[in-house]
Amino acid sequence: MLGIGRVVAGVDGCKKGWVVVLVELNGEGGVGSEECRVVSTFREVLDLSENPRYVGIDIPIGLPVNAVPGGRSCDREARRMLGRKRGSSVFAPPVRAVLSADSYEKASALNRSSSKHAIGLSKQVYGLVAKLREVHDAMSPDLQMRVREVHPEVSFTAMNDSRPLETSKRSAEGQEERVSLLEQHFPKVRETLDSMKRGVLLDAIDAYAAAWSAWRMARGKASYIPQEPELDSRGLRMGIWF
Repeated sequence: MLGIGRVVAGVDGCKKGWVVVLVELNGEGGVGSEECRVVSTFREVLDLSENPRYVGIDIPIGLPVNAVPGGRSCDREARRMLGRKRGSSVFAPPVRAVLSADSYEKASALNRSSSKHAIGLSKQVYGLVAKLREVHDAMSPDLQMRVREVHPEVSFTAMNDSRPLETSKRSAEGQEERVSLLEQHFPKVRETLDSMKRGVLLDAIDAYAAAWSAWRMARGKASYIPQEPELDSRGLRMGIWF
């Protein structure tokens, strides 16, 4: 088990639950050790015995009441950062009312009726509703001080001197581009990824990017968009850390 109190985590959803990358920091704030595992529920993330100081998670935290074109301010700003090629990876999350829906048709209708813009919901976004519900059932403004929203492509762009990556993460070239960036910070990333099953490889790479952002949080070097914090109806911040 990694040392309690010196650990940060990056989390990304996968078919079997959540991929978690745990990074133990050494006395100088650098990377001491790293580990990757899969847990079934978000509650298991919160109950990790290592008690990470910061958890970067690739899931929207803070949902709007009314759907607007382009989503939240942080979503629109993230797309501008990522440019045309990578910007499509940032989706507009559903409105909070969608979390109560038990079918795609109901979810899309709730999203559409939330505002004059009549914005429906794609089936891809609906596929994330179960995980959104799992996280939002547990989240509170106090917990959000430690568990913070990130976006892997925003993290990779920051990692790459603010230059969006050229290739898709779904290509072999894109995976190598991302792992090469991670390797500059995590010396055992290739070894750790090799130990994971192929079905969660992309999720593990994204979880590593989230862990990189959590590491920056622990060192006081993280950035946040938008500059002016926006709160949802439950007092949760709607923004992305990197």
